[in-house]
Amino acid sequence: MSVDPKTLVRTFYSITDAISAGTAPATALDEVLADTLVVHMPDGARVDRDGFRAVNHAFAQGFPGSVHTIEDLIAEGDRVVARLSWRGTHVGEFQSAPPTGAVIELAESGIMRVEGDRIVEFWPLFDSLALMLGVGIAKI
Repeated sequence: MSVDPKTLVRTFYSITDAISAGTAPATALDEVLADTLVVHMPDGARVDRDGFRAVNHAFAQGFPGSVHTIEDLIAEGDRVVARLSWRGTHVGEFQSAPPTGAVIELAESGIMRVEGDRIVEFWPLFDSLALMLGVGIAKI
């Protein structure tokens, strides 16, 4: 069954927020992510679906209750581009950084390629420097 690609992307962000809130298990992502998912991380690394679940888990642990706000969704063919903001409070360990209590807001964008009712590729991009400064891993 094929679903509207923009609806699929909205569902993806809703699920990641529900996982962060503790109201959905990490496996809920399987509802929208293909078994063969490839995530092209901002640093050039590629991760599979299990790797992406681990990334999502790290954010959920460090920033429980974090939320995405979708500002724009643009679809063309099998691609959806999302422009959004992300907000979370650093109350758990994140990448070995102890909780700071800092409220962090990031601009984020993502391009997703959809096949049928699953996301098969994802190119996320976010302000990783602002994130690292916010949790105290980086200093200026």
